[in-house]
Amino acid sequence: MRSDGNRARVDWLLAGARLLVACWLAWGALVFLRHGRGAFAHLGRPDAARVAIALSEIVGAALFLFARTALAGGLVLSLLLAFVAGLHFAAGGEARMLPVFLFAVLVLAAATRAQRAGERT
Repeated sequence: MRSDGNRARVDWLLAGARLLVACWLAWGALVFLRHGRGAFAHLGRPDAARVAIALSEIVGAALFLFARTALAGGLVLSLLLAFVAGLHFAAGGEARMLPVFLFAVLVLAAATRAQRAGERT
């Protein structure tokens, strides 16, 4: 059994890691929202889809910030990152960091879930 000091430390580490990943993804979504119109038009995709992707990522990142909603945010972000990786693959683009972010979201969501389950017992 962990002591209260160790539990608090783990809580802070998980919250900090979720904050870092969520801010990085939200920042990328804002940049894509602001500057991605040309790339999406070049691929022949509708601009409304670009806006929907960016807003979904921002909402998922906001949900991912808090321990209570981290699982829902992780689900939104993981589905979105998988979709965007497929979109990059279909368009012939590079998606080097997307699997890293997907892995980070999945691991942090699972760790937060396990941590919250441990608090209930």
